[in-house]
Amino acid sequence: MKLSTILAASVFAISGTLAATQASAQAYLGASIGQSDIDEEIAFGLITSGSVDGKDTAWKLYGGYMLNRSFGIEAAYVNLGAVSYSGDFFGDPVTDGKVEVTGFNIAGIGSLPISEQLSVFGKLGLFIWEVEASDITGGAPFSDTADGTDISFGVGVGYNFTRNLGVRAEWEMFQIDESDASLISIGVVWRF
Repeated sequence: MKLSTILAASVFAISGTLAATQASAQAYLGASIGQSDIDEEIAFGLITSGSVDGKDTAWKLYGGYMLNRSFGIEAAYVNLGAVSYSGDFFGDPVTDGKVEVTGFNIAGIGSLPISEQLSVFGKLGLFIWEVEASDITGGAPFSDTADGTDISFGVGVGYNFTRNLGVRAEWEMFQIDESDASLISIGVVWRF
């Protein structure tokens, strides 16, 4: 299934939920930046020996709807950055290798308010990912793309400065076929 179709269905589902909820519900938009750490296994098959660096700057844009103070849904575009690799592939040198990981995440959220300003939350969802690999193998350019859908989960803490403006820090784990990618991020949330 194409990512654009899944995103359109997600937006449609969120819109339907918005219309059906009570006045205590609250929509939000946010942006976060942080660091990803992607398993080296994501480069298996691209090199037979060499080095892999799975850490990179990552970011995400998200929007959601809290049905009440305890439960909600969220959709996000996630850019986990790139894994860099170099080495050889059965004797041919491999240079300038990178695997870029992006995707859409759709998750249910459970929140536990500690006070009016502070809350902790957990989430469980589906990560609809796309991986793009490119390098120079034996002097020739190589590129390949793969996609799939796997699970995601995370925990975090949020703090509201006002009714509309807050921040949140999160740790999330995204499964990507046989590999995992973690993301530690901090971001700003605007509620309306």
